[in-house]
Amino acid sequence: FDEEIAAGKILESDPSGGGKVDTGGVVKLVISKGQERYVIPVLTGLTPEVAIKTLTNQPLKSAGIAEEFNSTIPKGLVISSNPSNGQKVKRDTPVTILVSKGVEEIAYTTYVGQSGDQAQNELTDAGFNVESTFAYSETIAAGAVISQTPAGLVSAPKGSTITLVVSKGSKFVFIPNVYSIETSKAIAALKDLGLKVKVRSMGKKSVKN
Repeated sequence: FDEEIAAGKILESDPSGGGKVDTGGVVKLVISKGQERYVIPVLTGLTPEVAIKTLTNQPLKSAGIAEEFNSTIPKGLVISSNPSNGQKVKRDTPVTILVSKGVEEIAYTTYVGQSGDQAQNELTDAGFNVESTFAYSETIAAGAVISQTPAGLVSAPKGSTITLVVSKGSKFVFIPNVYSIETSKAIAALKDLGLKVKVRSMGKKSVKN
């Protein structure tokens, strides 16, 4: 191997240039194999022990193991290496192996009775996927969380889904007193409450049903 002389070119001879040999004598040539490089193998999915053995089967060195969370590579298996696979490196290059710690678990609290918007924002910022549904409640104010799944003071994998049920408030409507006000105003006030209004005339006056 030689860092400067290209593969296939002559590095030196024996005897060297300018030397003499007898007629019919032998001249030995040393030919360059080019730069000495070794390809980093694919280590993804291997155990650290097998990965290190694979590296040291070549003239490469292990530079130790680093760990990080990973959602696709199971805990305890190799994610990648540095330098990465496929790179050509010099003899005795140190290689670091990155090993999976598995899916990151994130702790969270219960948001029952608290703002649905607050729960949505905080859980999303923490790395969860949040799905909200809505239901009537006679005890939980409109906009507050009735329940969440999973519930309680627990942890869940980052990126997993948490479902919130958010209150629409009471399904009952308090009927205001519209006696003696103009029909059009009474109709408007009742419709604002989400009610369907029918007007029935009795004599000269109109009253609501």
